[in-house]
Amino acid sequence: MAEIIAGVAMSHSPMIMTNEAGGGEKGQRFLQTAAEMKKFIEDSGADVIVLVSDDHFNSYFYDHMPAFTIGIGECEGWGDWQLPKYKIPVQQDLAKHILNTSLENNVDFAFTLKMKVDHGHTQGIYFLNPDLQIPVVPIAVNTSAPPLPTMDRCFQIGEVVRKAIESWDNDLKVAIVASGGLSHWVPIPKIESEKPEDQSLIQVLRNGRQEIEQLDEYLHNRETRVTRIKSGPVNEQVDREFLRLVSEKDYAALRSWSSEFIEENLGNGGQEIHNWLVLLGALQGFEPSVACYEPIPEWVTGMAIVQFNQPVNQMNGKNVSKAEVSI
Repeated sequence: MAEIIAGVAMSHSPMIMTNEAGGGEKGQRFLQTAAEMKKFIEDSGADVIVLVSDDHFNSYFYDHMPAFTIGIGECEGWGDWQLPKYKIPVQQDLAKHILNTSLENNVDFAFTLKMKVDHGHTQGIYFLNPDLQIPVVPIAVNTSAPPLPTMDRCFQIGEVVRKAIESWDNDLKVAIVASGGLSHWVPIPKIESEKPEDQSLIQVLRNGRQEIEQLDEYLHNRETRVTRIKSGPVNEQVDREFLRLVSEKDYAALRSWSSEFIEENLGNGGQEIHNWLVLLGALQGFEPSVACYEPIPEWVTGMAIVQFNQPVNQMNGKNVSKAEVSI
């Protein structure tokens, strides 16, 4: 049977690609830790990465917004934010097994044979699996278009993913990666906004890419809305509280956080911690350690990385690196 052997939860920010220098020493510490996580995944011997992230109104819009989507066929990156248009190898047998196991356990994933993912997934690829040596099972969570799935439901999804992996009749090692968060506020208008300057974008959010007449111009304008922000708010206090609850495995508390609480304290972009809850559900027996936390307003995000090691009684004498910082 397959075995889950490691996990990494990490923030992403498009500003890393467009303004790496703006992160200064804090940004360099984050990038160095990300490089250490790449080695951690490689040293774990992972044969597959289950990669959980979200879409930023590139593949899914209000005309069709699934809560959870799994790619079971081809997967390609949009190439947004100067990231490669990866042709991501999918471990289709495991992806289909997760889908079928979920259905048997009353969890109805949306699924696609032709998945396209944006920087939420591809930045995780860029840092942890850039040579695409490890095939991926991509899972997308709706963190952008309210109403959102609850944190509790995301945790339950992770539990089913774990059940599927552990029942997969294949002697392979699986790592779980979640990408997104922590606190950040994204300049995307609410769908009910009546401001004249928001209406062209809202039309796209409502009806999808078919509303875009000039795609290059649209993408440029979207990028400009973000890159013109030279410094964004970061809620370091609540970021650190979130990381404390993760490191102490107080998952009951995190499962009770509402989308309204997250929006108020971590921002609309902070809803990406829903991705972390999927990972926590899958890795609730693992030992988390905060490898990095840097509040980086220049990247408009509280940037964190948490490493998840197997419990000592499951490691069978294996030497596993463990980076930890104070939160």
